[in-house]
Amino acid sequence: MKPILLASNSPRRRDLLAKAGISFDQFSPDIDESSRDELPPADRVIALAADKARAAILASQSAARLVLAADTLVCLPRSQEGFAEMALGKPTDIEDARRMMRLLQGRTHFVRTGIALIDRDTGETRTARSDSAVGFSPMSEEEIEGYLESGEWSGVAGAYRIQGLAALFIDRIEGSWTGVMGLPMRELYVILLSAGYRLPIHG
Repeated sequence: MKPILLASNSPRRRDLLAKAGISFDQFSPDIDESSRDELPPADRVIALAADKARAAILASQSAARLVLAADTLVCLPRSQEGFAEMALGKPTDIEDARRMMRLLQGRTHFVRTGIALIDRDTGETRTARSDSAVGFSPMSEEEIEGYLESGEWSGVAGAYRIQGLAALFIDRIEGSWTGVMGLPMRELYVILLSAGYRLPIHG
């Protein structure tokens, strides 16, 4: 099959596609992610994924028929007015990462990842969402500071990577491991098949 276009600069999404044997080009579009802040997090991740895919079509030089994008938010339940969940995006600095880790430690949160696949031949947009529950053990201030010193918090939603040092503090996961990483492979497989894309496992 011809390569798809991955509208992301995420090394984790790139690695997941490569391990599945999916050929792809990579291009990271520049969009204003705050433009979808009016949506609940569960809807926001799908809308942003579609926005990224459309932006990649307009800005990249790729002629790939299928354009794939994803968006991930870490979400905590809350009781005050507004959305039922508080979304944690990428921390702006180490202080913001410290705030996020203090919110996550000792609690269960949800990781919501939306994916969008646009078929440039037909104009059809296929979307899917993965929702996973992740439980963090309580963390001491020393553990939080040690984690922050690693720098792993930078550039990722919720200030952690599940495949990094944060795994030391994760008690349980219910849902999709790859969804928490930022690209739910089961959901991706289903929409690729519906778009007529044959994966290497099909021979």
